[in-house]
Amino acid sequence: MIDPVPHNQNRLGRVIGFIFHPLVIFIPTLVIVLKDADPLTAVGWLGFITVIILSLAAIVLLRLKRQGRHTYQREARHHIYFAFWMSMVICVGLGFVLDAPHRLVFSLLCLCVWVPIQYVINARYTKISVHVAVVTGIAAALFMMGDLNDVLLVSGALVAILATAWSRMVTGNHSLLQVGLGMAVSVLSVLLASGLFSLWQPL
Repeated sequence: MIDPVPHNQNRLGRVIGFIFHPLVIFIPTLVIVLKDADPLTAVGWLGFITVIILSLAAIVLLRLKRQGRHTYQREARHHIYFAFWMSMVICVGLGFVLDAPHRLVFSLLCLCVWVPIQYVINARYTKISVHVAVVTGIAAALFMMGDLNDVLLVSGALVAILATAWSRMVTGNHSLLQVGLGMAVSVLSVLLASGLFSLWQPL
């Protein structure tokens, strides 16, 4: 399958894509996940995870840039997935050892499950919209943790998912299939992570 080449000609689509970029929304998401932790613990984990993710991401992106490769290229994403998965495994491992807040461990476990599934599909078939996958995964995880507990919040989450999917298509970054796979893979990953997590502690 030939992957789309981004043209980014739709201005609103570009803006929405930036607002819901995985590296932009992960910090606010962590703040929500850590809302019940004491402030010092929350700040400590927020800082630690931010440094781990951003450091590895920066190294991989810099390497790709030096090689003249782009993140929209399916083959270039293999390195990104591996680096991100390693950072999540480290964070989950330390979360278990250091008795991190259960909501945080569950959220990181969702990512640990999601990355290998996303990688296999990306490597063998087609690339998947990471933007859509991350936004959908966040919504699904927050729903499982009881944060999306009324119609207004659920509706807002659905609007964010659909807006992100639309933005990725109108900017030429992804096809309908690729954004649909992003949604499906994320929901599946959250459900699998929920089952694994229940073996340790209930949410």
